[in-house]
Amino acid sequence: MKVALDISNTAGFRTGTEEYIEGLVYGLARAGVQVSGVGRSGQALLPDKPRLGLEIRPKPSPLAKWWWEYYGVRRVPGDFDVLHIPFMAHPEVQLAIPTVVTVHDLIPYRLASYRHNLKERRYFAHVERGLRYADRLVAISEATMADLRDVFPDLADRTVVIPNGVHADFYGDLDVERAGSVARRFGLRRRPRILYVGGYDERKNVPTLIRALAQVFERVKEGELVLVGAKDNLAIRRQLAEEGIEGRAVVTPFVNRSELVALYHSADLFVYPSRYEGFGMPPAQALAVGVPVIAGDTPAVREVVGDYGVLVPPDDVEAWRVAIQEALDSPVALHQRAENGQHYAEVFRWEAISQHYLSVYQQATKGRAL
Repeated sequence: MKVALDISNTAGFRTGTEEYIEGLVYGLARAGVQVSGVGRSGQALLPDKPRLGLEIRPKPSPLAKWWWEYYGVRRVPGDFDVLHIPFMAHPEVQLAIPTVVTVHDLIPYRLASYRHNLKERRYFAHVERGLRYADRLVAISEATMADLRDVFPDLADRTVVIPNGVHADFYGDLDVERAGSVARRFGLRRRPRILYVGGYDERKNVPTLIRALAQVFERVKEGELVLVGAKDNLAIRRQLAEEGIEGRAVVTPFVNRSELVALYHSADLFVYPSRYEGFGMPPAQALAVGVPVIAGDTPAVREVVGDYGVLVPPDDVEAWRVAIQEALDSPVALHQRAENGQHYAEVFRWEAISQHYLSVYQQATKGRAL
């Protein structure tokens, strides 16, 4: 099978989108699928055979993004079996080849604060109209599927649920030397080490975590909070100073995957207070590594973490304080959950997830042939 993968929306640094695309390419390559990346400069990046890496491209300008999603994608050559658009976009026309669209979340339709102006509202109206021309859609969790049924009920019968995958690098034994080297590079010195990986926009709810940890650190005189990717986030650094725990926190720049894996391995506890997710990749990565997890109790994260971590109300500072304090005071039970969770996380391996995508591609091509 020949698959065209739309990589036009990749950023200038590694985000969840890049992790998803690279993991999918890796899994499809293992399944013998021929993948070509297509984007604003046409067929590129993966022209002859699937690569197990991803060349990260500059984030498109609004104009370039608009042009590609409205017109450019229509020029994808017809000798592919299927076009996979791994983000929520589709032109308002049926393309010459079958299309599969991944729906990661419906944040703009669920959270009004993410529809800032008329221009954005018009764009999301275009997305809504365009999705109706997709042959198949993939929701990355049952929670996202439930949102889709609520927001776009007429699309549900063309949508299947396939969870996100976790890259193979997050599985396997600890490289002690590597973990120690990365910890020293970022100035990590204290134990217990509490790790946060994720974004810093409003829904990620990091301020609640900081307030809770400020109370925990009043009792726990050792230990540190590691905030990955927050080095240039002035609001977060200001809050750390206001709460009096700036000296107990390490803020890193964006890290590559090798560094991220090492940071997970060096952590004693992983925390994730997000209010809304389509899936929850960082908790899945933490489970794969075997780090104890405390996360916000939201539908998608509940699916990912299940009984293998502790779930608390996202905005309840006291609940977060208690959960973190208990984890530090009595770590044995949580570590047992983490050990069980590491076995459970095998279901997120991309080798298995890609087989589900291959099935969807086949459904899309068969449906177009009828």
